[in-house]
Amino acid sequence: MTDPSKMNEPGVDSWAKVKHVWSSLKSGVLTEQSDKNRLKRFYVWVRHLSLFSRRRSRSLVTRVLWILVIWGMLVYLLAIAGIWWGSSKVIEDNFSNQASEWVRKLDELGTPLFTSEDKVQFRSIIDHVARFPELSYLRYYEASNNSIIAEYKAEKYLDAKIPRLTPTHMELLRIRVEADEPLYVETAQSDLSLIQAAAPIVVRSIQSDGLMDFDLNAQPSENYKIIGFIELGLDFGLYREKLIKNISIGSLVIALFLVFAAIIGRVVIKRALSPLTSLRQPLDKLAKGDIDVTVQGEGDEEIVSIANALNTTITALKGRDEKLRKLANYDALTGLLNKHNFNIQLKQEMERVLEYRDSSALMFIDLDEFKYVNDHLGHAAGDRLLIQIADLLKGRMRTDDVIARFGGDEFTVIARSVSESDAIAIADSIVKSMQDFVFVEKDQAFNIYCSVGVVMINEQESSLEEVFSHADMACYEAKSEGRNRYHMYDAAEQAENRQAADIGWSKRIKDALNDDRFSLYYQPVIGLQDANYEYFEVLLRMRLPDEEIVYPNAFLPAADRLGFSVDVDYLVIQKAMRKIAECKAEGRKLRLSINLTARAFAAPDLVNVVEQWIKKYDIEPEQIVFEITEQTVMRQLDHAKERITELSDLGCHFALDDFGANFSSFSYLKHLPVDILKIDGDFVADMADDPVDQTMVQAMVKIAKTLNKQTVAKYVEDLATLELLRKYGVDYVQGNYFSKPEPVLNVDSYHNAHEKLSSNVVHL
Repeated sequence: MTDPSKMNEPGVDSWAKVKHVWSSLKSGVLTEQSDKNRLKRFYVWVRHLSLFSRRRSRSLVTRVLWILVIWGMLVYLLAIAGIWWGSSKVIEDNFSNQASEWVRKLDELGTPLFTSEDKVQFRSIIDHVARFPELSYLRYYEASNNSIIAEYKAEKYLDAKIPRLTPTHMELLRIRVEADEPLYVETAQSDLSLIQAAAPIVVRSIQSDGLMDFDLNAQPSENYKIIGFIELGLDFGLYREKLIKNISIGSLVIALFLVFAAIIGRVVIKRALSPLTSLRQPLDKLAKGDIDVTVQGEGDEEIVSIANALNTTITALKGRDEKLRKLANYDALTGLLNKHNFNIQLKQEMERVLEYRDSSALMFIDLDEFKYVNDHLGHAAGDRLLIQIADLLKGRMRTDDVIARFGGDEFTVIARSVSESDAIAIADSIVKSMQDFVFVEKDQAFNIYCSVGVVMINEQESSLEEVFSHADMACYEAKSEGRNRYHMYDAAEQAENRQAADIGWSKRIKDALNDDRFSLYYQPVIGLQDANYEYFEVLLRMRLPDEEIVYPNAFLPAADRLGFSVDVDYLVIQKAMRKIAECKAEGRKLRLSINLTARAFAAPDLVNVVEQWIKKYDIEPEQIVFEITEQTVMRQLDHAKERITELSDLGCHFALDDFGANFSSFSYLKHLPVDILKIDGDFVADMADDPVDQTMVQAMVKIAKTLNKQTVAKYVEDLATLELLRKYGVDYVQGNYFSKPEPVLNVDSYHNAHEKLSSNVVHL
């Protein structure tokens, strides 16, 4: 049998523990401390088994069944132990009572033996007790010398060595002479199931006080004389064996009943919980983000309530998703597609045209008199005008065509599967429809005209940006020609105009480089948290000989076409590093953000040039932040990753400008080693009034935080926008609300911007 002291050691078989405790229960009453400890350890083991089954169970039905089975086993074992203990106790009490009766009876029978010393009399006693199988042995002892004068042993105990009564026992019997109960002794072998009792044999006599003094009411005075001792043993082993047999049979019957009940219980529990387990499949779909499910509620009212709650939640999620889908894809005012969704539609249309060798047209529509209505009649009137224009366009265009509000008073249209002549006819009809349209507000009538730029979408158009650019150029030409008309983009015409313009720009750019007429302007980038640097973005301006200031969008496209963009960028980098060195000498800690054109970014000597100037001006590389547009990165992703890594290895930081403008998959960000994401200004400029822009900015901030990158929001023009950006967790902000770009890097402008930020602390 397993050693109880080792029952809790690792590696002991759990079933061995069960068998050990069961044998303990069968071996006797749990009165010893070791038996109690075994039962306690068994309870702990059963509890661990219950916890184990609860952890490992994968089914609610199985878990409930395990709980019931384990609890049933525990109750079963406790019941058997209780039955055994109670039965054993009854047997022992019964035999104790019998022992007392036998002692009294044999005392009466044995007294003549001592008085007459008749052996025949003892033989009659032997014949009498032999008829009782429970009486195992009988001894009569001489009182004077404690010797055995007569002895009987049942056949079963003939070879058993049962120790005699000791002098100590006899002395106790002399002391307890007046006791009503015999003395129970334990002198037999441990493998014998005996109740042993001993008692003195006493002769009593009444002392006489004389006839004259005899009082009937007085208690008689007795004398006791011990003439011998009697010892007997009662064997209750047979009764115990029968008890164990009966309990074992009963236990087996109960165990079979429990197994049968567990099988039936599993069926009943499974059937009862089937409405609950049927919720598993829809819940798994919900966990995976699939809300196109319906939960069937039946059965108990609690399960029906759960199903109803889930269906309510699913309905709310569907409503929320539908609302978000509309916010993300449609203009809240007009119900037309918004700019973001239109970009997606245009990209898909370009792919379709290329695949099927078809042709379509993009039309860029700009209202000519909208600003007048908006300024003089108010924004509400302007909104009503935009709604009516949207309805007019929807009524004019075909079902397959795509119409969007591109922003402000600008609309865009994709006319699918049309030739150039068809596109011209559609553009002309739009212009004429607007000419016939009259907007009535406050008893006033207004004629609202429009300018339409048209570009064909075919195999010759290589990118979405070029298509938009050409449509915008065509609309600009229509406005230049007097408005209230359309203009078809002509590549040859535009090339001729561009060539003529480039001739003039070539000389201007060369002179500006030679005469140092490229100047740096600085706009503060304000950290919404504590910043270790004065942080500015470097913006480039060109001064003409007459001191007119020219902005980059005027000369950079020409510089790029004429091959001057790398020279201009290198000039900006050198001037910026020199400014950092100057501020360092003044004790100022400065960080500058420098924009790189695509050509400069691809220049093979860029990294060497940057490294040389960092050493020359003795500045920290981390004080330089290079900015590159998302469009440039996506065009040459592999090269961009390599180049950004090289500059980052020098210690410079990198920012991705116009983030979110191209609506491409953001998965590339996981492998692009940029430090900062500059959110496209189109999302920020009108976000205070546009819930779609708010949703997009929040999404981009979450993406940046997930990738452990910082965010910069440009075009912050008012306090409402600042409050939203602070709420969304943007790290840096810049815009005219704080400071316009200035030609001098004035420390006051930076501190004033921070003071303005502090004075408008937002309580969210």
